[in-house]
Amino acid sequence: MPNIDDIIEIKRGLHRICCRDLVNSIAEQSKIEDFYHDIFLVYGLAYDTETIRQKRVFVAAITKYFILDRLPEGCLYLNEDKYEIKNKKELKELLESVLNAFYALRSTCNSYDEFKKKFAEQFNEEIRDFSKEISENRDDSLSDFAKTIKNVYYSNDEN
Repeated sequence: MPNIDDIIEIKRGLHRICCRDLVNSIAEQSKIEDFYHDIFLVYGLAYDTETIRQKRVFVAAITKYFILDRLPEGCLYLNEDKYEIKNKKELKELLESVLNAFYALRSTCNSYDEFKKKFAEQFNEEIRDFSKEISENRDDSLSDFAKTIKNVYYSNDEN
């Protein structure tokens, strides 16, 4: 059974680069939580709700690299820096196909490094380490306005 808190955090990461329909289409895939779990492990990250919450940039980057970039050309288009769906009917099957291909390749590898190398070779790309995206955490600091409201709320001043 999927962990709903993890799925919510994955969706929040996906919203950085995907329209709502695409976010939902990706999140509804039966293997999607396994996919993110595996990718987090490949790149040396713990897969838990708090880590996913902090690594939204990473979630967006790996989704683009491992899923969106592997969909057939013309399936998606960019609209204001977010991917939109051209044909929603065929998207579910295309996403499923991409995930199946991912797992087919993954099953042939004995190590994470071997998988990264084979994946890059298969698509004629450089091996990605995502170190920049992994190092970037979500900003949990409050805005100046929120800090002011918090101070007013907790103040003992009766005026």
